[in-house]
Amino acid sequence: NDPCLLTRQSELPRTDVQQTLIAFNARRDASKPASEYDFALRTNQSYRPMPTLSVSDLERMVSSPAIVWMKRYLGVEAPDDTANPWATTSGKWVHRWLASISETKDGKLFAAFPSSAIIDERVRVSADERHAALQQLCDALGKVVPDWWNSGWLNARYLARYLGGKIASVEGWSWMTAEVPIGREGPVKIADEVELQLRGQIDLVLAQNDAADFTGQKIWIVDYKTGSTKELKTSDLHDNLVKGTTLQLGLYALAVRKLGAAEVNVSILSLAVKHVGPQLSIVDLAPHTDVFADLAEMQRTGIFGMKGEVRPAFGYSTLYPLATLQIDNDILEDKWALTHPALVLEKEEWEIW
Repeated sequence: NDPCLLTRQSELPRTDVQQTLIAFNARRDASKPASEYDFALRTNQSYRPMPTLSVSDLERMVSSPAIVWMKRYLGVEAPDDTANPWATTSGKWVHRWLASISETKDGKLFAAFPSSAIIDERVRVSADERHAALQQLCDALGKVVPDWWNSGWLNARYLARYLGGKIASVEGWSWMTAEVPIGREGPVKIADEVELQLRGQIDLVLAQNDAADFTGQKIWIVDYKTGSTKELKTSDLHDNLVKGTTLQLGLYALAVRKLGAAEVNVSILSLAVKHVGPQLSIVDLAPHTDVFADLAEMQRTGIFGMKGEVRPAFGYSTLYPLATLQIDNDILEDKWALTHPALVLEKEEWEIW
């Protein structure tokens, strides 16, 4: 018998705590997949809601599935971490300012690719408007714009201009559109009878020809990262999808293909990316359909499970909104592999290093 399980018949619990014992043992049984005690809906229950998931939800489902399950099925989530808001604020500013480089006319999907000078001007004007708005507020209150705010704003402005300069170096793509919403046209098809209901927003889409839609187009999707995220690579693609590092752009590629694009390429653009060009294609993702299909199955069944430490000794993790007992990580890994076989790493972390 597994020493982790409570099975001593000489100490049978009272009826009112019997269910607690069942749950305790079920969560620690590494020989069985996730059940109703592991952040999952009952398999034999007619109640089967299918919430629409954001792309961010789907990214977190491979690292912190229990948190997403509680958010979407119970409607509870931990309050935002406001200890260091600058990283989030800076990221939002940079994305907003870079979105201004594409000035699409009413009724049009794409705008002509602007010159490098115009790209930089649009980014600077957008960033300076943010500063002017705060300056006006402070003047009205008789206050001075704090030095720490100016410092954070200048850093974000520099980053936006730097990334804008990288975009300006692109050749062979004459049309662009920014902040493209996905998921409004219905579920995203993964394979025959396999679909994901999701929503998201693509930072930048480049095209070689002007058109009213994506049908038949050759498309390049660009995602901005304000950290030091490295460029996407075809090597270890399965593990990068399973870890979530490539998952967002993979979902975007599938969504744009569903809209009729003939060819879809994706890239990350960050300070660490040296060469600006397509990094992965929809063709590269084809052998990994099972990863997206497993995510679709999680959404369809409501069976998520648990993964990772509740409070890791090293690194940051999102707070659990409800009191949750930690289960030995080896047990969680075994149950995860039984529940979601396509979402298991092919290589150990030390092999990737």
